[in-house]
Amino acid sequence: MMKAGMTSPLSRRFQVRDISAQYGGPTFDLIFHDTESKVIRYSEAVWDSEALALAEADRLEESQAHPVHWDAC
Repeated sequence: MMKAGMTSPLSRRFQVRDISAQYGGPTFDLIFHDTESKVIRYSEAVWDSEALALAEADRLEESQAHPVHWDAC
């Protein structure tokens, strides 16, 4: 199941989120499901294409990154 604005499967730790409506043009950020801290974190960076954001999500997933410096909600 996919949440609105999400462009990658929920089973992944990193997901791409479409935030274009907030910026008036193609804009995507990443969401990190931090299960250790039990929070959802949002990337500071944004991308202007879904493909670039997905590539970064894949890179972070493969490297087993844990970006605890990202803002949490």
